Amino acid sequence: MRRKIILMFLLLAGCIFISSNAFAAWTQAKGHSYNQITTSNYKTTAKFTTLSKDANGDVANTNDDPYVTEEEEFSQTQLSYYGEYGVIDNLTAVFSGGWAYVRSNDILAHTDGSDSVSGVGDILIGLRQKVSDNVGGGPMSIELGIKIPEAYEYENPLEYQNLGDGQYDYTLKSKFGHGFSKGYAVLDIGYKYRDYNRQLDDLYFKPSDQFFVSLSGGYSAASWLSIRGTVGWSKAVGNARVSDDFVTYASCCGINAQTDPAEAILIKDSFGLEQDALTAGLSLAFTVAKNTQLVVSYDFDMCNFLEHVGAGCFNDLSSQNASIGQTWSLALALSL
Repeated sequence: MRRKIILMFLLLAGCIFISSNAFAAWTQAKGHSYNQITTSNYKTTAKFTTLSKDANGDVANTNDDPYVTEEEEFSQTQLSYYGEYGVIDNLTAVFSGGWAYVRSNDILAHTDGSDSVSGVGDILIGLRQKVSDNVGGGPMSIELGIKIPEAYEYENPLEYQNLGDGQYDYTLKSKFGHGFSKGYAVLDIGYKYRDYNRQLDDLYFKPSDQFFVSLSGGYSAASWLSIRGTVGWSKAVGNARVSDDFVTYASCCGINAQTDPAEAILIKDSFGLEQDALTAGLSLAFTVAKNTQLVVSYDFDMCNFLEHVGAGCFNDLSSQNASIGQTWSLALALSL
C-alpha cells in the first residue's frame, strides 16, 4: 500500500497579481493598505513521482525519472484573507490566513482515521522593506515571512488529514519590479527554511528547504480589464528527514521498514517532503469600482500542460514528487 498525504497546499499564484502594488516589489505608502478576500478550490487526482516498482508492486527505485501516476482524490476549498499595511513609506507589514475544508480519499481508504478536516489553517506574517528605487529600472524589496501552524491541532498524518504540515517556515526573498506604459513585471528569488515538526514527540520529520523563483506580469488591456500571468519554479534542496520511530510506525500503513526504502518512501511519497514544482497561472482582473477589482484565476502544473501538448518538460525544471492539480479562484481586492 503506497499512499500520498499532501502536506503542502499550493496557494493561488494567479491571484497574486491583482495589483502591481500588492504581492510585488512595491511597498504600500504609510497608512495605506491592500485587502484581498479569496475563495478557491484546489483538486488533484494524480502526481509526478520518482518511485518505480517491480513486478511484485514493491518499490524498486526512489530516484527514477519523474512520471505521472494516478492517486486518490484530494481537494481543498478555502476562504482566505490577505492584507498589506504601510507602516512607513518603505516598510510594509503582510498578513494572510483563512478557513479551509480539506479532504483526502486516501486517508479513509487505508485507515480508520479522519479523511477530512475544516478550520483555520496556517497563518503567514511578514515584513517587506524597499531597499532601492532603481535596480534594473524599477524597485527592489526584501521580504521576510514566517508561516505559523498554531491555529489547528496537528494529528498523525498517516491516519488523519490535517489543515497544514504542522511546522514553521521562514522565507526570505528578493523582489524586483519594473513598470511599463501598460503593464508591469515582477521577479521573485528566494529561499524557504522549513523547520522540524516535533508536535508528535518522537514521530518527527523535517520537510526539505526550498529554493524558488517566479516571474509574473500584467497588461492593461482596457480601463476595466487587466490580463495577468505567472510562472513559478521551486526546488527542494534535499535535506528532508524522518525519525526512525516514524519509519517504524509506518508499518501500520503498508510500508515495511525491513524490506522497503521506508524513509525515502515517506519523504518522497507519503509525506511529500521533497517536492519540485513548475507551475503557472492566468488571471483576468476586472475593475468594478474605484480601487476595487474582481479577479478570476486559474492555476495549473506547467509540466503536465507541456506533456499534454507534446512539448515535454524541461529536465532540470521538471515537477517531481508533487501533485498535479488545478485551482480555480475568485478574489475581491480593495486598496485603501
